Amino acid sequence: MKKIKQTLLERDFGAYLYDLREKRGYTIEELVEKVNMSNVTIKTIKKWEHDLEFPNLDIMYKLSEIYEVPIEELMQIKTQTLEEGIKGINKEMVRFIGYLLGIPIYGAVIFSYIFLIVGGIGSVLFFAAKVSGKL
Repeated sequence: MKKIKQTLLERDFGAYLYDLREKRGYTIEELVEKVNMSNVTIKTIKKWEHDLEFPNLDIMYKLSEIYEVPIEELMQIKTQTLEEGIKGINKEMVRFIGYLLGIPIYGAVIFSYIFLIVGGIGSVLFFAAKVSGKL
């Protein structure tokens, strides 16, 4: 498998797709025509390029052909973007909780876990009460 340059791995999937499209000189409308799939619209491509959605595997293969890049490269950058997004959301949430409560990050992490556990147990109890007809 071709090794991807470190500079590519520092980029997110949406920016990478945008750059590929720009380098080829395609407008979004032209890319929609080239992909030629009923579920790919201008709106869909804009969502991809802003990391709001990700293309499915069939579309990834099509993009690989259109942009003449290895599918492995697209998949690796997509996977990395997804992983970084999940980590980023978690970090930001913990920082926000710490800021709101005026506690250090470590305390915010512990608080987050406690909140999730209590919330999960509360949800189960609520659902059980609802099903048994006590609510």
